Amino acid sequence: MLKKQTAGLVLWGAIIFVGWNALLLLFFWTRPAPGRLPSDSALGDDPASLTREVIHLAEDAEAELERQRGLLQQIKEHYALWRQRWRVPTVAPPAWPRVPVTPSPVQIPILVIACDRSTVRRCLDKLLHYRPSAERFPIIVSQDCGHEETAQVIASYGTAVTHIRQPDLSNIAVQPDHRKFQGYYKIARHYRWALGQIFN
Repeated sequence: MLKKQTAGLVLWGAIIFVGWNALLLLFFWTRPAPGRLPSDSALGDDPASLTREVIHLAEDAEAELERQRGLLQQIKEHYALWRQRWRVPTVAPPAWPRVPVTPSPVQIPILVIACDRSTVRRCLDKLLHYRPSAERFPIIVSQDCGHEETAQVIASYGTAVTHIRQPDLSNIAVQPDHRKFQGYYKIARHYRWALGQIFN
């Protein structure tokens, strides 16, 4: 399958390359010289101008062919890199004996962000109801704001959830035109702290 695609790609590249060069050659032969309109009588009357025109066309064609050679070389280099990347090894590596390994269960902690809403109970009830394993999916509730009623709701779950509290409840120094976004700055600080606690 890969060889057929490769052969098709090379064939189409060659067709495009030859067609492009044919169009360029046709263009150079039919274009007028800059600064004057060619006429058969003018070229016939002055053989030197005809020679100059032919030499000029040959130089243009040679320069264009050189540019096309460079493009073809780039295509070949990219094609070689592409073949190396997608090359399928012909010899299979030696098979190592398989040792049965019992994978340790991966823990995926669930982080709940809370602040001053005692309705966090609904979220925690659903998480506790739907999680398949308490060992694999520990629930951690990170609370900001220091709201006591919310802290009591979280504490009522006992060891079913882990309760952590954002230690820094101070205001954040912001620019005067950003004071209305003070709450967003606090939320961002809390997310950073809570995620840092989980990952570290």
